[in-house]
Amino acid sequence: MRAFRWIRIAILPLTIAGSVACNNDDVSGTGGALAQLEMDMPDTVNSGVPFDAGASATAIGVENVHDGVVTITLPAPLRITGVTASPGTSATFSNAGMATVTWTLHTLDSNTRSTITIYATAALPPGADDQLLTAQASMVADGIGFGELVANDSFVLAR
Repeated sequence: MRAFRWIRIAILPLTIAGSVACNNDDVSGTGGALAQLEMDMPDTVNSGVPFDAGASATAIGVENVHDGVVTITLPAPLRITGVTASPGTSATFSNAGMATVTWTLHTLDSNTRSTITIYATAALPPGADDQLLTAQASMVADGIGFGELVANDSFVLAR
């Protein structure tokens, strides 16, 4: 009976560590301001067919997240056709080189969530095989440095 209790106690930290290690979201912060970033791509993107992708940023701490900026990168051959950001935030995109979105959150109030929808398309060259690709979102803010808050989501670009 005692061994079973120790197993349950040992499993809890492993479960928590496993949930933080998910590949499509990340949590970071400082001084009571915690942020969670999530990237959401479809499992499969079909060549030549428009699709929607999304990302969200959530302030999960007791403090607001100030001066937040999220950079979202979609790999080639994806091209962004438009973006729609939550009210109070703004976003621009570029298809020069890699397809990127710069999403300015300004202040993300404690326990609130902002979202962005990215409209995109991709075209595989004739005769190309399906590709496994990864989209990435990263966030910087007051107290959250470059590379501290990164979310990835992998998907298949299919013929």
